[in-house]
Amino acid sequence: MVICKYKGDKLLSSIKRLLLFCLCRWYRNGNRIIVHKKDGKVVECFNYFGLSVRLKGKNSIIEIYEPIKFQRRLLVNRSHIKVEGDNNYICIFSSCRSIHNIQAKAFGSNNKLIIGKNWYQNGFCFFDFGLLDNSNIVIGDNCMFGQDTKFMLGDYHSVLDLKTNKCLNIPRKGINIGNHVWIARDVRIMKNVTIPDDCIVGAGSNVTKEFSETNCIIAGNPARIVKNNITWDYKNTK
Repeated sequence: MVICKYKGDKLLSSIKRLLLFCLCRWYRNGNRIIVHKKDGKVVECFNYFGLSVRLKGKNSIIEIYEPIKFQRRLLVNRSHIKVEGDNNYICIFSSCRSIHNIQAKAFGSNNKLIIGKNWYQNGFCFFDFGLLDNSNIVIGDNCMFGQDTKFMLGDYHSVLDLKTNKCLNIPRKGINIGNHVWIARDVRIMKNVTIPDDCIVGAGSNVTKEFSETNCIIAGNPARIVKNNITWDYKNTK
């Protein structure tokens, strides 16, 4: 990976990498925080303003694309990423809207969290991989999430068949959210869920299965399609 494109910045880049290696144990373990600047430069960082990152495993990568802004409250970071497993990958693409409060936890290994462009998030949003390995959460472009939305891939505990002792709650798929999806407040998205493009998930819903139809409203507990042939806009109706 090219860390810096311009010759004048090579010395500064080398000094930064030396400091990272000397001062940060997580960097010596092969973990990286990589920022893609607006001018095309790619730099490695100690951290990112407004975002607290804790990396305890090995060879995990956090990639951030600018422009992007993580909101703070009273000089304290509201957004946190905690990775304890190995070879995890988290990518947050650029957004013209502020990110208020994102929490992501991965205790397993080889997991991926990808958040597309122009993500609007108002309030607490939690991505939880639990203890799982090899799982994905993918959020498309131009999505909008309300307060207190949670994405739960792992159950942390096993549900077993009484006769065979076979585990019944192993995730078959990750979580996939399409482009231009509005998820209202207090929604829970569980494992094995797909929400297609141009959909709305109603407030307080508990989504537990895969959907295939675009342009619909999904709501309820458990969630189901309640209206078809819709779309939505960021603007509030007057």
